[in-house]
Amino acid sequence: MDSINYLNQEYMEKLLTNFSKATGLFIEAVDVYGKTFFTPKDIEMCEFCSYIRSNEEAIKKCEQSYRKACQEAFRWKTTYFFRCHAGLVMWSVPIIADNQNIGCIICGQVLLWKADKFFLDELKESTQDIFDFEIISEKVKKLEIISAEKCQSAAEMLLLVVNYLMRTNNNIFLEQRNRQYWRNQIVKEIEERKKGNKDKTFDYDTYFKRERKLLQYIRVGNKDKIIDFLPIIFTDIEILSEYNTEKIRLRSSELVVSISRAIVEGGLDSKLSIDKAEEFYKKVNVCKSSEDIFLYLNNFILELVDDIFILTQNKQVSLLKEARGFISDNYDKNITVEDVADSVCLSSSYLSHLFREKLNCTVNNYITRVRIEKSIELMSMRELSIQEISEKVGFNSQSYFTKIFKRYIGVTPVIYRNKFK
Repeated sequence: MDSINYLNQEYMEKLLTNFSKATGLFIEAVDVYGKTFFTPKDIEMCEFCSYIRSNEEAIKKCEQSYRKACQEAFRWKTTYFFRCHAGLVMWSVPIIADNQNIGCIICGQVLLWKADKFFLDELKESTQDIFDFEIISEKVKKLEIISAEKCQSAAEMLLLVVNYLMRTNNNIFLEQRNRQYWRNQIVKEIEERKKGNKDKTFDYDTYFKRERKLLQYIRVGNKDKIIDFLPIIFTDIEILSEYNTEKIRLRSSELVVSISRAIVEGGLDSKLSIDKAEEFYKKVNVCKSSEDIFLYLNNFILELVDDIFILTQNKQVSLLKEARGFISDNYDKNITVEDVADSVCLSSSYLSHLFREKLNCTVNNYITRVRIEKSIELMSMRELSIQEISEKVGFNSQSYFTKIFKRYIGVTPVIYRNKFK
């Protein structure tokens, strides 16, 4: 992360923290799924909500409430007031960067009037079989009650704050969300390892095997596999680095060296690979947490893979163009898949894969299609017999030509010539 972005992040945290302290209202940033990715430092949620969130099932209900609130805030592109599943008054302010819905700032956790019997009955019904109602009733008594006017003013102030932050740097919340994503992924990976690998040792040999697999995926530009594999690699680095940020920085830089070589082997220009690696080193040297390091390492890898993918796509388009050109020039000969593959210096299996993937047909089907199209062009030349036409487009047998022509066109060559030519 560069120094400007870091200062902006500190400014964001300071601004939102002071908003919360000044209003006495708890705020948090959630993603589009309702999951929290940012809360101001030294700000605690109310006892009621802390108790509610001590239960996994209740947390899911909170996230569902927030997700719906986000959807409405995105829909109207302004503050959206709502009641959460537990009946508290809250509001959501949309975070939108470059027309991308990032999430919302959620604020509130208050009541607009003293909890009455109707509220308590509704709360009891929504939390039954989850919480001790006597305990939760005591927590309700401590909830802050604010006026509708204060509620509206706080919401408008928060909207102004968020809009100001987005105008200043619309990447702030996006970066914060991505950092939290990597932290969650690594924590999840570590917990799964604790459950399933208690008796298995983990060392550098295991890591290097995984690293080799990652480099293999990078060389061939297999982005889906890379995305699935990165949380495992990042968790390995964190464990082997003993959760020390400086060691994580060093291990990540070592990995970048290996990745840069693999990227070049995958076909990327070596200077471009070196330039991007140097850019990564500059950013990672000012990172203050493992989340930041992994965020930039992830971006570095995927950007290079995208470059390889574009390069590969361009190569594939060029190779297909050459192969189709060869077929167009030699359709009248007895050419095979191997002949076409040799003309572009590819294996017949890989060429067949390209034709199926890009043209949705086999090489032989494409050759046949070209021959039929060329035969149609010759139909207007009445001096040529059907036998002669079939020979001129590469068919050895008139009967086979007739059979294939009917399969593609729907009528025999004779009927086509008499009816359409």
